[in-house]
Amino acid sequence: MQKGIIAITLIAALGLALAPLALTNVEAQVEATKCQTGALIGYGGTVFGVANVCTNGYTVNVDLATNYQPKEGWVFNAWLVDDSYEGSGYPLLMGKVLEQGTLSFNQIQTNARTWTDIVVTQQPANSLSPLPSWSNSVAQTWLTPPFGQ
Repeated sequence: MQKGIIAITLIAALGLALAPLALTNVEAQVEATKCQTGALIGYGGTVFGVANVCTNGYTVNVDLATNYQPKEGWVFNAWLVDDSYEGSGYPLLMGKVLEQGTLSFNQIQTNARTWTDIVVTQQPANSLSPLPSWSNSVAQTWLTPPFGQ
């Protein structure tokens, strides 16, 4: 019993001693964070709001703000989209824009640079569909490099 406890203690101590070496390799892979702020453009060139997007290649952080409110019984949803001509067209729901007109989204991803656009849609509040209703798009901003890679 005592030998087992001693062995576990030694293994734990060795793991703690080697952990900084493993973390050094992980930190070396992280790039500097790059941010961009863009207007969310609606129909006719109307400025719907603003979006600030940051990435270090492995995380994506989005803060969005608007003064507009959806029509009664509807909500605004914000999406990250990989929609360049060589992309997948995949939409990732960032969530519902709050009644105060804000949305904050933070996520760790395998490659956060694949996104090319942010799109805001207006959808029924009780919608069961996990997909965006592109016919109800109300605004969009295009992401510049390092996005779209």
